[in-house]
Amino acid sequence: MPKCRAYSIAFKPQMAREYLGGETLHGLARRCRLPRKLVH
Repeated sequence: MPKCRAYSIAFKPQMAREYLGGETLHGLARRCRLPRKLVH
């Protein structure tokens, strides 16, 4: 069974700022290698 990846405390706010700054969900997910639903 795969382990859950842990993200730093700063990761979520950073992703939110980038999304609010105009980055697309698809672009963020692809760059960070995450599923789009997880980014959403």
